[in-house]
Amino acid sequence: MTRPSLRRALSVLLLAFAAAALGACNEHLDAGSACPSLCPGLSVPIKDTVLSPVLAFDTTLVGYPSLGTEEGIPLAARGDTLDVRGVIRFDSLTSVFAPAGDTVRPVTRADTAVLRMRLNLTGSRLPAWVRFELYDVDTTADDADLGAVLSLFRADRLITSRTLTRAEITDSLVFPLTSDWVMSKINYGANIRVGVKLVGAGPASLRLHTTETGLAPDLRYYASPDTLAAQIVVSPYSKTPLQPPSVANDFRDYAIVARNTLPSAGGSAIATGGVPARRAYLKFNLPQWLLDSTTIVRASLQLTQIPQRGFDPSDSVTIFGQAVSATDLITDLFRASQILAPEGMFVVDTIRVAPADSGVRTLEMNALMRVWRSSTNLAEAPQRAIVLLQREEGLHGSEVRFFNAKAPAAVRPRLRISYIPRVDFGVP
Repeated sequence: MTRPSLRRALSVLLLAFAAAALGACNEHLDAGSACPSLCPGLSVPIKDTVLSPVLAFDTTLVGYPSLGTEEGIPLAARGDTLDVRGVIRFDSLTSVFAPAGDTVRPVTRADTAVLRMRLNLTGSRLPAWVRFELYDVDTTADDADLGAVLSLFRADRLITSRTLTRAEITDSLVFPLTSDWVMSKINYGANIRVGVKLVGAGPASLRLHTTETGLAPDLRYYASPDTLAAQIVVSPYSKTPLQPPSVANDFRDYAIVARNTLPSAGGSAIATGGVPARRAYLKFNLPQWLLDSTTIVRASLQLTQIPQRGFDPSDSVTIFGQAVSATDLITDLFRASQILAPEGMFVVDTIRVAPADSGVRTLEMNALMRVWRSSTNLAEAPQRAIVLLQREEGLHGSEVRFFNAKAPAAVRPRLRISYIPRVDFGVP
């Protein structure tokens, strides 16, 4: 969807919401009487109904956030179940420097060379000790060939490693690098591309800060023994792919999944979360009479959670719904699931659960129903769909599942509606 189209779609949503909010006489109810202060003596009963089935279809989409756009790299070492690694690229090494009061000259030494990384220990799982292993993963293979990158995490490509006890792990980590190795890269005009692997005495996980978090890793060295010479600091950079240019930024630092043995959700479930992360796309099939001939007082989407015994089953996560802003002209669901109204608009509440929980969960959709009712131009109207996703998407292994539209009637998604027949007020 082009930027003008996206702005037009969001404008339709905002205008519809504003129009719905101005319908005060129809929306303020008191014990079954609509607008008692404006329309005294008029009693309109509130009716309830449950729509099931209510979905035209649903599906689980995999691969969020897009490669290189993660708010951190979730390093994980969970034995044979989950293995997530990181890649950091320095494709533009500084090869010249200017000593104080002197002319520019080539870099011929890289003294006190280090790679510094910042850690986010929030929600981390740390056994008695962990080992950080750095590998040289520079390759001429296509950028999208992640298999070629993974194949370079091998002993003959090991650069260095550090083993730390749990007490020694802080929010900053420094790896000394040999001057000869750094200079070999500079002299040959090569890249420094570092693969980061986590190994632990038991299940281990934590996060690396990235360019997206504002605390990117960096490469540091001195080009002169002169104590007055400034330290050279190199930030993550990727010079490929060449087209489109903006994609190169996504390859500066990114997560790469080496192993994930969590079973798929199957044919009767939709899922959110995990690594790589999943989003559930739900498209609604609403009876037209409900939108045209009623005033909806409340609309609650009810979902039945399926217990999931995979990674971190007892850790609570937050799930929320976002309205799809894309029109039906966008047929690629993966793309449509990224063109969303802001969080908290139209679908206002959230679900806080652990993956191992079960039971009925509810999302309120009152405002979104009003938007769908007000969208008369179907060509420009947003899809009647929402996406379920997790906060901190792609940063942990927890996955939450719900029964989908193909499940038995008792547990499939349903919409509980409270409404009154549409009343037209006028002066007799």
